[in-house]
Amino acid sequence: MKAEIVSCKQNKQDIVDFFSRLVGLWNELDGYIKIPACTCGSAAKITKLFEDEKVHQFLMGLDDEPYSVVRTQILAMDPLPPIDKIYNMVQREEHHKCVIANHDIQTENIGAFAVSHLARPNSMQGARPSCSIAKKSDTRHQIALSL
Repeated sequence: MKAEIVSCKQNKQDIVDFFSRLVGLWNELDGYIKIPACTCGSAAKITKLFEDEKVHQFLMGLDDEPYSVVRTQILAMDPLPPIDKIYNMVQREEHHKCVIANHDIQTENIGAFAVSHLARPNSMQGARPSCSIAKKSDTRHQIALSL
């Protein structure tokens, strides 16, 4: 069980899918480990150690390229935030990267239109292109051009 958790990596999965897989493994492991009740406060310290370990497992399982900056920022926090807050921070980063990637795709499409428009023969200069935005099934947008 612990080996499965340690080897659990994102491997380009969405954050929600990766985190859900880890939570399932953690819940299964929690079924085997019981922290005894006590009045001295040690149980709370042990619980905090387990929570910090989950934070590290989640952050270290993230793909390096897109999440190295946010991972470094989170690990520099003292004390570490709770796992649910860290999950939300990483999910916002994923959303931010998706928005930027979609913007780059739209910019490329506009640039390709501009280049193709400039490369047209002079006889086509009077024609006006009509543009419409078509929504693809994966929620990305592309510009459909017709002359």
